[in-house]
Amino acid sequence: MKCNKQLSLASIIAFGTIAFGSGSLAADLPAAPVVKAPAPVYPLFSWTGGYIGGSVGSGWGTSQTDLAVGNTFIGAPVNQTVNQLIGGTADLNVPLPQVQLNGFLGGVQAGYNFQSGVMVYGVESDFLWSGIKGRTGCFVVLNCTNDTKWIADITGRVGVTVGDRGLVYIKGGAAWADSSIGINQSFAVTSNLGAGFAANGAADGRATKNIFGGTLGAGIEYAFLPG
Repeated sequence: MKCNKQLSLASIIAFGTIAFGSGSLAADLPAAPVVKAPAPVYPLFSWTGGYIGGSVGSGWGTSQTDLAVGNTFIGAPVNQTVNQLIGGTADLNVPLPQVQLNGFLGGVQAGYNFQSGVMVYGVESDFLWSGIKGRTGCFVVLNCTNDTKWIADITGRVGVTVGDRGLVYIKGGAAWADSSIGINQSFAVTSNLGAGFAANGAADGRATKNIFGGTLGAGIEYAFLPG
């Protein structure tokens, strides 16, 4: 019995040593590497491509116009032939009072952008229907009016991207406007013969001209949608 006890004790000691040694061996092995999935890569937004859109707003300004009075004889009122020989004819320009203008604007635009790095280059065209108009008194008893029917432009754009979808740009180019200038006045004509002979009348002169000029501006855009 004593011998059996010793064998049993030796077996227990040997088992414990092996188990401990196995534990030590396992602790010395390098840990298995942890492999992580790569982070998803989302494509950056690009401003390259064509676009169309609409716009609404208001406009204001000041109009200065000259009234052209042509074929005016200079000299003594003898007759046309003598006048032409002595004084000839001249085109006179009579300056009209300034007219303050304001009104509604609304229209459409279309363009195309090309992006290279953070730089964006483009061309854009706008067409706006206009309610910009104004009126002021002139020549004591008359009214001078100015009415802009539409405005159009074609411009080049240069911009810099801000963040992923922001754009700050400047633009400039040529612009056209349809402007109608008028002189008018309503009046009443009365007679001593009685109220039945009263009449209303109006003096109205108007000229429409397409005006050419330039435009320069700046803006900020943000692309809320992928397209």
